Amino acid sequence: MVTTIGVRETIKSLNDLQTKFNLTQTEDDKFFTEWYENLPEITDAERIALERIKQRYNYHRLYSQLLEGTINLVVVSPLLEVAGFLDPPFRIKSPESVELIIEDPDQTVIKGLIDVLVVQENLWILVIESKRTSIPVAAALPQILAYMMANSNQDRATFGLATNGDSFVFIKLVHQEIPHYDVSREFSLFPRRHELSEVLRILKKLGSPVRTEKSIK
Repeated sequence: MVTTIGVRETIKSLNDLQTKFNLTQTEDDKFFTEWYENLPEITDAERIALERIKQRYNYHRLYSQLLEGTINLVVVSPLLEVAGFLDPPFRIKSPESVELIIEDPDQTVIKGLIDVLVVQENLWILVIESKRTSIPVAAALPQILAYMMANSNQDRATFGLATNGDSFVFIKLVHQEIPHYDVSREFSLFPRRHELSEVLRILKKLGSPVRTEKSIK
């Protein structure tokens, strides 16, 4: 008998992931260097675009807590455009349904929807899980890691970005006999001295291998 349940109802903590998928957080400080080493610079045009995103966010954030749809519209989509993820060789799938199969007597299938999926020939995936601004960004980590575990191409690392609008956290996952992951520090959009430029630099760094592969082909 196959039982189908939702990701939100099943994966509620990092302990759930460790129990169900044997996923662990690495203690190797060199495992996830992509978020701080050799980051590309941003242009003046990109800097102006980021300031526009920040101003819009400030305007809407001033009046209320923002829901996922508004965060995607005001912050995530414009940020992806500045980073070049809305143009070739990248493709957008939103929402994207994923399935995770747990090997147990009941063969449980966990289903969920990814808010935004940027993919290029299934070789590299960026998953963005937006959350309400009232929810800490760390609360999205169990779900986004569960989605990343569903990556069909397990020969390469999978990178993700979790955001609640106020904050951003990057994730790296490697599929091995014992899958393991690590997270970046938290980057903030909310204060006056926001860190959107750092977020963009990391996005550009993560996307550069895909662009290089495409140009070679």
